[in-house]
Amino acid sequence: MDRHDVLDLPMVSIVDDDVALRLSLVDLFESLEMSAAPYESGDDFLMRADLGKAGCILLDIHMPGINGLELQKQLADTRSMLPIVFMTANATVSMSVQAMKRGASDFLLKPLDSEQLVEAIGRAIRLNADRRALASQRESTMASVQRLTPREREVMTHVVKGWLNKQIAQELSVSEMMIKIHRSRMMKKMQVGSLAELVKKLDLASKEFDFYQ
Repeated sequence: MDRHDVLDLPMVSIVDDDVALRLSLVDLFESLEMSAAPYESGDDFLMRADLGKAGCILLDIHMPGINGLELQKQLADTRSMLPIVFMTANATVSMSVQAMKRGASDFLLKPLDSEQLVEAIGRAIRLNADRRALASQRESTMASVQRLTPREREVMTHVVKGWLNKQIAQELSVSEMMIKIHRSRMMKKMQVGSLAELVKKLDLASKEFDFYQ
């Protein structure tokens, strides 16, 4: 695998104060042709990691400085799309419940089972891909809306309410033919072929995605 292929791979960010574990996990993921980066603490991760890169975080709960749950909260505040797979040797029920309620992808116990770990990381990376796709769709829709003229936006507002061209023409005091033209241009700019598709797209664009609770 060449350097460019490695750069394109999703990144597994390993955050744990145990240096031996960090290095062994990096070796494991690289042996599976997965990209991995070690961080000795939550502060180290926040300082050096690229939060916009595709991937996930494999995060220890008990660490000096910012612990895992605190880091999870900070990432939630920044609306990070990176799923978190928690790992710990000393878990409590309340701790695991808190982590999962806040949106953790998985919660694993040390010593880690390699098969379970790889499966959990795979799920987290797929989840991140889904989140990034949703965010990309939302961004694309917002860009399409920005390309509409003021009149096309007016027409769209009434179209999504189910109004007929004749009703919109009467409301805006223009000819029905002009409404048809504006509607056609609006649908083309929004890259949709039906009212249902338009409504779905606008509904997606209006949502704020809270990937962490």
